[in-house]
Amino acid sequence: MSSRFSLQKPYVVASLPRPIDRSNGRYVVGEVYGGVPGLKKRKRSELAVGIDGEGVNLYDVSASKLITSYALPPQSLFTCSPTSLRTRASKGAIERRTYVSTIGPFPQITLFSELAEGSTPTRSSTATCKVESSQQPIIYMGTVTAIRSSDEAVGTSDLLVVKKDGEIQCYDGNTLRGRWTSPPSALVREFATPLRESEVEFAHLTNAHSASQGVLRGRQDVFALFPQEITEEGFNPEILVIVTKSKDSTHRTLHIVSLPRRSMVKQNDLKHSVDSLLAVEIPSNASAKTPTDTPSCFSIQVSAGILQVLEEEVLTTFDLSDTLPKIQSVLVSVGAQSFMRLSGTSIMVSSDHSINVYNPKYQSRLATIELDLGSNNDSLKRKRDSSEAINRNPSSSCRFATYFQRIGVAVAVSDNNLLAIHVEGQHDSSGKLRAAGLLIDSIGRSVKAHERPGRARGESKKSISLGCKTFDAYLPGSIGDTKWEKQKAGAEDLFSENNTVEFDTLMVSHLQGRTPMANGSHFKEGNAKSHDKRLQARGCHPGVDRRWVLFALSKIFTISETEAGEYSLNILFYPPDTFMWLITNGYLTITNIESALRSNGTTVLSIAPGQLINAVVEIDPDMDLLLALLSKNYLGTAELLHAIRKLMASLGLLGENPSTKRGLLTNGGDLESAEGIEEQLTKLEAEAEQDLELAEYQLGPGSGIRSDALSLALSKLYKCPNSAIIHGLQTTFTSQEIVGLVYLLRFELSKGSWITRYLEPDQGEIVDADAEVPDNAIILISSLLNNCVDAVGAGGWLTGEARLVDGDPFEAEDLISSLKLEVSAALEGIEEAVYLKGLTSEMIRYGDGVQAALPKPASDSHTEKRSKPIILPFVDQDIRTLPLGLKAEKQISLLKVAAGGAVHKRTRRDIGYLKSQKVGKYSRERIII
Repeated sequence: MSSRFSLQKPYVVASLPRPIDRSNGRYVVGEVYGGVPGLKKRKRSELAVGIDGEGVNLYDVSASKLITSYALPPQSLFTCSPTSLRTRASKGAIERRTYVSTIGPFPQITLFSELAEGSTPTRSSTATCKVESSQQPIIYMGTVTAIRSSDEAVGTSDLLVVKKDGEIQCYDGNTLRGRWTSPPSALVREFATPLRESEVEFAHLTNAHSASQGVLRGRQDVFALFPQEITEEGFNPEILVIVTKSKDSTHRTLHIVSLPRRSMVKQNDLKHSVDSLLAVEIPSNASAKTPTDTPSCFSIQVSAGILQVLEEEVLTTFDLSDTLPKIQSVLVSVGAQSFMRLSGTSIMVSSDHSINVYNPKYQSRLATIELDLGSNNDSLKRKRDSSEAINRNPSSSCRFATYFQRIGVAVAVSDNNLLAIHVEGQHDSSGKLRAAGLLIDSIGRSVKAHERPGRARGESKKSISLGCKTFDAYLPGSIGDTKWEKQKAGAEDLFSENNTVEFDTLMVSHLQGRTPMANGSHFKEGNAKSHDKRLQARGCHPGVDRRWVLFALSKIFTISETEAGEYSLNILFYPPDTFMWLITNGYLTITNIESALRSNGTTVLSIAPGQLINAVVEIDPDMDLLLALLSKNYLGTAELLHAIRKLMASLGLLGENPSTKRGLLTNGGDLESAEGIEEQLTKLEAEAEQDLELAEYQLGPGSGIRSDALSLALSKLYKCPNSAIIHGLQTTFTSQEIVGLVYLLRFELSKGSWITRYLEPDQGEIVDADAEVPDNAIILISSLLNNCVDAVGAGGWLTGEARLVDGDPFEAEDLISSLKLEVSAALEGIEEAVYLKGLTSEMIRYGDGVQAALPKPASDSHTEKRSKPIILPFVDQDIRTLPLGLKAEKQISLLKVAAGGAVHKRTRRDIGYLKSQKVGKYSRERIII
């Protein structure tokens, strides 16, 4: 499935003026916010771009045009990204204020203000203030809600700045007059040992409600410091998130501080410290490389509690929503320069030549696109000369600025171009475009192979063997193995020599990965169960090569065409151990045999039902192999019915063939001589001997195996669909054989005591007391009886086509009547059992409760518990009612453990008190001790 996450080719929004100092000059990009005073600020699709030595330009990204520009002195260098605010001061009046921080002869903050009212010309003004106190540069600027005294006019916002040493200052948003200053020591006030020589790497301004959803989730102790309850539309003060790093180590610290409240700020006092809400140490990433002078990139999602840091080509995601920050994921991206968060499951990372989108959770690359602007910027080609090609400035790298989710556009600065990349993702339930990577987008897109250890310092760039295996190594019997022909050549020679002993030795070693039976001993017919246990004791290799299975089946089974044009399945080559291994491990199925014959060059399409059963019974008349075939292999409905037919015929349950007629004895009128009489007597003696041998065979030791096989076949037949069973009976069995199956099911019904009464003494001859018939066997018997009746059909029963076992067509009516009586008796027994269960359920429940309340005897775990009848104590000799509705109370122990572990005998008073505590409220009971 193709990914629904894609990137469009980058296009140039605007060509930026180059800095005056092209070797050290840079571009800084800030976001533009807009709104109405007093309401929540929203990010606009505009950017404020600062150019060293030139000024500040404001661009509209959606329209790809320049809005306005402000000039600065040539020696001015930006210290951080500018911030711009567009507000609607009144109806028809729009005010735009842009704050920048520069260093030149001295550090200063400049405010560019514009006011447009309808058709009136735009009024522009500029205000500048020198940055005092510490001489560290400003690394962050943001606007906060204005804090005014009662005697001052209420403005729109104030300016908040954060310096590199941790000093925080607030300026008036209109005049840039200082309001308050927080010293750097306010950030490390919570630590027992103050951090020395620490510097601020990242700062972010947010509000208390957003922090309560993620970073400060569940921290009620923190929000208790505020005078009011935090709500989204009500009291929602600004808070500041700061990340500091110690110069002498790689440890970082996360600080969350609140700004001074309105009541604390006075006009003449400018020293006010911020209140530290939380200060925790961020765990270091062990997989990160040695730190260099390259600045790290940060991104924080306060409402989700996620902090992401890109440092030395390693993107680390921290989870801040827990008590302590922890590493959530680590993603290595070779050549990464900057990144930008698109959603919770997608991160956009830029490099020198490409832009990639990753899913940090699944370590996958969702989309990629080459960073080639040659065809989009013709003016860049004309202006590029040899000197510019040699002196590449830092601004030539691709650095992300922001992402506009509403229009699905990411903005970056590459060389002197402001680029826009359109991101195509999914639409959520509200219809908004979300650049969210799904799990289906990550399948087959792993980025772990992108990490190249050869890129580390001091190592040469060379190919490294990852030790990967092909798909052929994980699939036994894959196509394309050159050793297969050599391996099976020895087995082919043994097959051509008809050497079953050596063939078994070779095949079992390949199938099971072991040496077969010692001294050439093989499977002995009539002992399938013991051989099955012996094979399991030796162990069955789970990764069997399917080619050896098909090879063995192709040599064992052959198919031939009879004179009638039908195909017959035969076994001409019989290796006992190999054949038994195939049966006991479930490989002797119709599908496998057909696949083996086709691989051997036979053009047979399918094997007729019953061919496999006939072939197995032919080589093993005792039907020991048939029992193993039924128990270990999958057989369809038709195969099961053929097996049942064979087993019933061997047990004499199908009766005689009605087409055969016995010769009648005569008085000798037709006999010509005494020799004819002797021949007739010899023939009768031979038939009697055959009948005797058949009776001995049916009642001999093998009858138990055939009975087990018949029971197993019937239980498996019950699991098949009723429609398949009925169709199989109609196509496999004759009407007489179906009636024979009905007789068998009637016998099982009687054998399981389903139609007998408890008080009838004559039923002992029919019911087998030693037979273990499960209680749910009635479901199997009734279901198969219904299938047999439906297979014959109403027409078959009425026309007399359903002959009985002995071939008498006139006893069908008696059979139906007796069957009806037996089914009615079984149903009546079930109804009486249900009724009796309802009567005795209370006694059974009470008895189980009393038995559970009895003290358990100390017996060995290996000894079997003997069930003995429970004799309940007589509370009163006059009680003759059943225990209906009573609760079994746990007996009170006669011993108790006192203080110190001493064991004492309970007194009668103590026993009486404990019994009285068990008496329920509003009840009257007699307590007998």
